[in-house]
Amino acid sequence: MKVMVIYFSRSKKFNAIAETVSASFQSKAHQAELIKVGESARALSLFPYDLVLVGCPVEGFWGSKFPEELDSFIGRCTGLQGKKSAVFVYPKSIRTAKALKKIMHRLEQKGSIVIDFRSIKTKTEAKAFAEKFAKTS
Repeated sequence: MKVMVIYFSRSKKFNAIAETVSASFQSKAHQAELIKVGESARALSLFPYDLVLVGCPVEGFWGSKFPEELDSFIGRCTGLQGKKSAVFVYPKSIRTAKALKKIMHRLEQKGSIVIDFRSIKTKTEAKAFAEKFAKTS
């Protein structure tokens, strides 16, 4: 299976979570690419991928927001029509579910089929989330 992990982060902790997700696929002999939004300005074609994972920390004083940079990047991506996707976030104490719903809605606007979502705080949780998909391929 060919997997793309797209994430936005301002913290080393979430960088490590996204890297763990990607590495977990690779450890199961899948091809996984990792793109950090902000480091890649190019428009991205997702046609070649079987699964796209999108992640970020929940933002805003009351939670419920996801980074504008990630929203804009998703908007520039092509090839999401009919593509399976999953969302993972680092939670805030409140309104994490609302942020997850906003990201899922954005992906669905691009034609993606969101098959799962998760709030992840640790590398262990990140590994378990990725391995769930790695087993089903």
